[in-house]
Amino acid sequence: MSDFRGASETRLDVLFGVLAKRRRRVALRCLVAYDTPMTLADLADEVAVREREATLAQIPADDVMQVYLSLYHAHVPKLGDAGFVEYSQEQDLVRLTEEPDRIRRLLDAAPTEE
Repeated sequence: MSDFRGASETRLDVLFGVLAKRRRRVALRCLVAYDTPMTLADLADEVAVREREATLAQIPADDVMQVYLSLYHAHVPKLGDAGFVEYSQEQDLVRLTEEPDRIRRLLDAAPTEE
């Protein structure tokens, strides 16, 4: 992903489309904060905690599973298609494919709520 200054309108549409969903922004913020590959389950835990503003123990397991499933089926693939992350199903790891500072700048420009 190149810096978004000078990017084509199509590229900007892709970037803004990816950042339009709060769950994807939260997932990216988690990956940037940890700056290390995370298992999808750990990422789901972190996203659930941040979305609910609660401890993991306070969140029903079914709710965390719903976060996991949405990350697996929708959000991580979308982030991957846009070039933000790479998911290895074999290793069950999600890792940033872009510099954390560049992602942080994009997230700073994105809304905090949908």
